[in-house]
This record gives sequence, C-alpha cells and structure tokens, in this order.
Amino acid sequence: MNRVRWLNAQWPSSIRAVGKRLIEMPFTDERMDGFAIERIRDDFIEGRYIEKYNYQEVVSTPFGSEEVFDRIGYRTTEFTLFDSPPHIELRSYQRSIKELISRLLEACSFNLVVTPPTVNLIEWVSALQVAVDQDITVDSLQVSGVEIDDGVTGKILLKGVKDVREATDILLAGRKHVLEKVQVKFAGLNKTVAIQLSNNGTAKLPAVLPNDLLRHLRASFPRGDS
Repeated sequence: MNRVRWLNAQWPSSIRAVGKRLIEMPFTDERMDGFAIERIRDDFIEGRYIEKYNYQEVVSTPFGSEEVFDRIGYRTTEFTLFDSPPHIELRSYQRSIKELISRLLEACSFNLVVTPPTVNLIEWVSALQVAVDQDITVDSLQVSGVEIDDGVTGKILLKGVKDVREATDILLAGRKHVLEKVQVKFAGLNKTVAIQLSNNGTAKLPAVLPNDLLRHLRASFPRGDS
C-alpha cells in the first residue's frame, strides 16, 4: 500500500531558487538528515528527504542473557514540490513530517507557510472521475459529527456492493456532518483499482500504481479549502 499526502505552501521565491537551496543541504555520511535532489524544473522539484537515526537492538542469547548492539537506521520520504497547488506531495512519508517541514522552512529562510488542506471529498471524487475517464464507485464512506439529536452526535461507516452516496444522502437527510474518508473503485490495468481518500489531503493507493494515477489525483485535487 502506497501512502501519499498533499499540503499547501506559500513559496517565498521561485521553485528553481528553492531547489538550489535544497541542493546546498545534502544528505551525507556526516549528517543526520538532508536532501537528495533528483530533478529541478521551472515548475517542480523531485527528490528525497533522508533521516539517519540510532537505535539499540537487544538480542537474547542461548544462555539466557541479553546482548545490546548499536544500530543505524534510515528513513526516506519521497517528495515533489510544485509551483501550483497542492504545492507539496509526499510519498511513502513517515508518521511525523515535522523534521522535513522544518528543513524546508530552513531552506526558505523561515519565510515559508505550509498548511494542511481540508478537502471536499465529493468534489475530489467527481473531478477524479473526469480525469481518469472511468465510472467511479464509492463503496465505503465514513462521516463524523452527525447530528443525531440535540447535543448528540455520532460517527457512521457505510459499506456497500454498490455506490453508497445516494444511501448516505437519504440517511443523513440534511443533518450536519463531516465527511472524513471515502473508498473509491474503478477499472485500471485490467483489474479493479481501490483507493482511499481522506479529507486531510491523504490517499492510500495500491502497491502497483496504474499509469498516471498520481497525476490524475493531483490534477483533480480541490484547490480551495472546504
């Protein structure tokens, strides 16, 4: 399963200028973290952010004792930075992206604003259907903050063998709610492709990605906060 996350940013300079600064912050054996930049163009930068960390491995011996070994590990996040929204695309990212964002801030002389989007998932699915030129089925949908009664809210998960959007509209019947996640399916690579989209701008994708799926997801990404 591939994980992708998109963020919005306000770059203080051109993408090429940002790329040049990142090249000056490379990952080396002497550093605990840094960048490996692969491509710089006028409208995007592709690269990896690499972190080195130390940890201890405890091994039990056949004699009932324990031996402790110092180890070194590496964490890598692939990314693309764009000059248009969504400006940051992270692939196979770590649970915490704090250090990566801190390094981007440093590269931009701390004159950078990064904000997580709040995505209208219905708009995203509709635009994605146009982009992939395929019928898309929403077979799973999660909503929270559903008004059940005065002062009472709930979370609802709907699943179906067919599209659940119409049933959701009937069930909610105009109640206040927050659409958190959807799972959509469509045909691709001679098989059914299932992807999960969340309203915080993240996606869980198949291990083997259909051609241009990432490009379609970004192109259909709602530009305004909802």
